Amino acid sequence: MTTAVACRWTDGVPPLGDQLLVVAPHPDDEVIAAAGLMTWCAAAGVPIRLVAVTDGEMSHARSRCASPDELRERRAVERLEALAVLDLHPSIERLGIADGYVAGRERELADALADRAAVGVTLVAPWRRDRHADHEAAGRAAHDAARRTGATLWEVPIWAKVAGTVDPGPGRRSHLVLDPDLAARKARAVACFASQLAPLGPDPLDGPVVHPHELATLLDGHEAVLWR
Repeated sequence: MTTAVACRWTDGVPPLGDQLLVVAPHPDDEVIAAAGLMTWCAAAGVPIRLVAVTDGEMSHARSRCASPDELRERRAVERLEALAVLDLHPSIERLGIADGYVAGRERELADALADRAAVGVTLVAPWRRDRHADHEAAGRAAHDAARRTGATLWEVPIWAKVAGTVDPGPGRRSHLVLDPDLAARKARAVACFASQLAPLGPDPLDGPVVHPHELATLLDGHEAVLWR
């Protein structure tokens, strides 16, 4: 845990409660966006719970190499392997919302998060402008839940980071700068998501979801948090 202590914040530590509730639209989002944040919080003694919104079963919707059911289970295993690399063992609750259809169940998700959040809880969710429909819907649901319960909300950009479009507007932003050891562990953890990083087969429909240049940006050693 000493690696997390060696990390630093560029613009101050965001408001942090006594429990972390991480909202992951798909398996890998929590590690890509918040491996360092979760490790830093765990080192500070903050318990972590993970809400897995979808199982990511439609990442290769037209693949002939892997069915949605196979991807569902494969990605769940990848998540556990990645968290083990980080020495993180949060409780995980899988909601089973259909991959790609979070927006259609946004109110239901907001209610579920509100049932699990309260004053003293910090919600970690994708930014509401993250350039992916499931991410943005999950972010809006987390924002609604935080508003209703008084929980703190940390918004974390993923695809917006890749696109270079992160702008907190009237809010605040700080980056957690990972020390070299934690940055290397995060890279090893992300590598566990092989179904998303390498082709499932020779057909273009089985190509990677996250391409090498995108991965390089996501593994730049900084994790951003936006809050108000």
